[in-house]
Amino acid sequence: MQRVILSFVKWIFPLSIFWGFAFPLTKIITYSVSPMVISVVRIGVASIFFLILGKGLSIGVRQFVNGLLNFAFFLILLNVGITLSPNPGLVAVMIYTQPIFVLIIERILGSNINIKGTIGIVLGVIGVISSATLSFDIGLIFGLSAGILWAGGTVYYSRYLARENVAKLNAFMTLTSLPFVSAFIPFDYYFRFSLITLALLLLLAITAQILGFYFWFNGVREIGSIYASSGALLVPVMAYLFSFAVLGVVPTLPQIIGSIITLIGVYLTITSRGGPNKR
Repeated sequence: MQRVILSFVKWIFPLSIFWGFAFPLTKIITYSVSPMVISVVRIGVASIFFLILGKGLSIGVRQFVNGLLNFAFFLILLNVGITLSPNPGLVAVMIYTQPIFVLIIERILGSNINIKGTIGIVLGVIGVISSATLSFDIGLIFGLSAGILWAGGTVYYSRYLARENVAKLNAFMTLTSLPFVSAFIPFDYYFRFSLITLALLLLLAITAQILGFYFWFNGVREIGSIYASSGALLVPVMAYLFSFAVLGVVPTLPQIIGSIITLIGVYLTITSRGGPNKR
């Protein structure tokens, strides 16, 4: 348990800061740049960075499939959902049903999941969903689908690619995902160039794509898909905090209560004895 907590503090908690900060930052950028273009810039900058850092590529069919699940299809569904939904924030909330689907997939594949860890994940997801007033629209289906794909990609990486060099793996996945995401640029395209916009795009690419996924894949490798996914539930909590700090958006009472429930759920999961999953 101590190893899990140390790895959680090392990889997942910083990850929640990077991805939580990305929410208000993306909101600011979308005033000038369409979501799909933002995704292309994120992936493009990350591919260059990881190619230089890794000094090569981790190439293979499994690497390609993992890139489609975690990057290409995930970002396409997310951005289409944001475009189609009158409330993009709810689409983002639907993504963080991901730990439930990780739990289901791991259980189907035979992982040993203890009760305390399961309760923690369920509570965490309830906390995320209860922090928003859900109302159905077509965009939420895309957000939910993105969460399911992300869950599949997380389990896939944990089982088949966890020993790969993270930099080389990210370099290959971003490069192969780039054409798929780029094909959707015409979908609700707009781009109003300025130096400030360019600087914010680069900052987003560094924090959300480069640092975010570097920490994410290392976290999944060290503590497994379920522990890492449970920890990722801290991202919406951080998003509320950063939205208040950056945009002045005051969290509502449901958001505060939901965040508290999420924190309790994450605590229960990472302190569950024996570990909630076994690869």
